[in-house]
Amino acid sequence: MKNNIDDVVIRTYKPEDIDYIIKRHREIYDIEYGFGSEFGDYVEKYVNEFNEKHDDTKENIWVAEMKGKPVGVIALVRADEISAMLRWFLIEPEMRGKGLGHRLMETFMNFCREKDYKHVFLWTVDKLKVARHLYSKYGFKLTETKVNDSWGNHIIEERWDLHL
Repeated sequence: MKNNIDDVVIRTYKPEDIDYIIKRHREIYDIEYGFGSEFGDYVEKYVNEFNEKHDDTKENIWVAEMKGKPVGVIALVRADEISAMLRWFLIEPEMRGKGLGHRLMETFMNFCREKDYKHVFLWTVDKLKVARHLYSKYGFKLTETKVNDSWGNHIIEERWDLHL
């Protein structure tokens, strides 16, 4: 049976989704990009911190779900009164190329506008070609690069910014 994007529901996360977010970031980034356990530990630390301390009036995690199973995630974390950070954006491999990334980005961008954020930024790596293309399509611009050797061999991290 084909995975139909129309069957996907995007909802606000529940605390029980935290384990999924951490587990799938560990697995997918290890399998697809060779990121070490340090990356998973990094994600775990900040996802758990968000879950414990977030301001649900200005921040959120959205989970894309199909038939009760998570198939993607995106988060908005407040940086300051006017700035937000896009984090933990992940699409399950079997759901890629179907428009789910656009649906999650639209959910994210609508929340940014609703909460009157003026600036949004994210960090990614140069290997994530499809994600980088999506960010560019939504108006984000590459503003900074740096080498990070802690998650794998010679990773180039990139900061992307968008002024709303």
